[in-house]
Amino acid sequence: MPSSGRVPAHEYVSADWHRLVSYVPQEPRLLHASVADNIRYFRSLDDDAVQRAARLARIHDDIMEWPQGYGSIVGPRADAVSGGQKQRICLARALVARPAMLVLDEPTSALDPRSETLIQDSLTALKHELTLFIVAHRMSTLDMCDRVMVIIDGRLAAFDTRDELQEHNAYYRSASLIASGSSEGRLP
Repeated sequence: MPSSGRVPAHEYVSADWHRLVSYVPQEPRLLHASVADNIRYFRSLDDDAVQRAARLARIHDDIMEWPQGYGSIVGPRADAVSGGQKQRICLARALVARPAMLVLDEPTSALDPRSETLIQDSLTALKHELTLFIVAHRMSTLDMCDRVMVIIDGRLAAFDTRDELQEHNAYYRSASLIASGSSEGRLP
């Protein structure tokens, strides 16, 4: 992975963008189909690739406990699949293509503690293999990040390490205090 440099966005054609970047939305959406087909998502991928992605997303063990395993039918109204399991299936869907960059929108916002931990473990393990962009309001979600962007009113206000932001950015410092439960935290 490069650690610096720039490549103008216009130099990428749409196919490159789709091959290099995967996105996991805040609201996980599943097809009414097998778990394997949800991970493949209309792509010709073998079972090994599907299972590799499921392992990376920390959902493989759950799938193996289901009566039909990867053949289990899931979907928008599948009661047997928790919100955390849906999110991890969607994470596996994003990872199966082996992207260079993964964009996640609030990946842990509506999860139970177990699912949140599994996703954070997965992302922490992946951060050395690909570039992660995590959009989050929950400060604990950012703990794995090397650098954090502070965006206020749609504008980039700061971009630095958490330690530097804690020391030099009043907004980040206040948000951290609020997240820790301190009564001293007030956003500027």
